[in-house]
Amino acid sequence: MTIETFSWGIKVSSQPTEGSKDTVRKVQFGDGYAQVSGSGLNDEIRTYEFSFSGDPTTANEIHAFLRRHKVKSFIFTPPFGDTALWRVEADTLKKVVKNVKVITVTATFEQAFAP
Repeated sequence: MTIETFSWGIKVSSQPTEGSKDTVRKVQFGDGYAQVSGSGLNDEIRTYEFSFSGDPTTANEIHAFLRRHKVKSFIFTPPFGDTALWRVEADTLKKVVKNVKVITVTATFEQAFAP
C-alpha cells in the first residue's frame, strides 16, 4: 500500500503554526524533588495548523485528500521542517465557502509514527 504525499504548497500568508503535544510523567516528592520522564518512545507529537483559502477546485481537492487521511497517514513537509508522517486530527477538518470563487479549508495535522 502506497502512502500518499500532501503536495499542495503552503502559503506563508496563512501563518502556518507548528506545535507539539507532550506526554510526560511527573512524580512530585515531599521534599520538592520531582522526577520527570517521557511516556514511551514517541513522547512528543508534533502538530501543524493548516489553512488554505483559494479557488474551489483546489480547495475541494485538498478537502477530499484530508478526508481520506483522518485515520490513514500521509507524507508532509511543513515549511522549514522535516518530512514526516501525519494524520488529520479528529474533528478538526473544516470547509467554509466564502463566495463562489473562494473556499477555505482548515485542519490540524498530528504527527503519525506508523502508516
